[in-house]
Amino acid sequence: MFNGRNSILFVLFLILVAAPILAAGGTVNYSISKPMYVTGTEIPAGEYEVKWEATGTDAKVVFKSKGRVVATVDGKIEQLKKKSDYNSLTVGKDGSGRDAIKGLLFSDKDVTVVFP
Repeated sequence: MFNGRNSILFVLFLILVAAPILAAGGTVNYSISKPMYVTGTEIPAGEYEVKWEATGTDAKVVFKSKGRVVATVDGKIEQLKKKSDYNSLTVGKDGSGRDAIKGLLFSDKDVTVVFP
């Protein structure tokens, strides 16, 4: 049976164990060969440093080129069945028929960031 002190220690233990699962992120480099859109924002062709931070299933993604922020967008974290072998963009068309970045894959990670 848990007493007050043990209950507090147990809750703290759960928070410490869950924190790495609930908060994740990283920085990766992508090369975009033609202009694309991500959540309605145009991303010109070029080399990008992409930083992502996730809390739970929500992700904040920042696209930087030559040290300048080009776009900051929101995405959703989805679990993959296996780790990705490489960093990659998933692409498709947006609602307007434009070339769009639909998601980000990260080398050696079993999560992806997807964009609406």
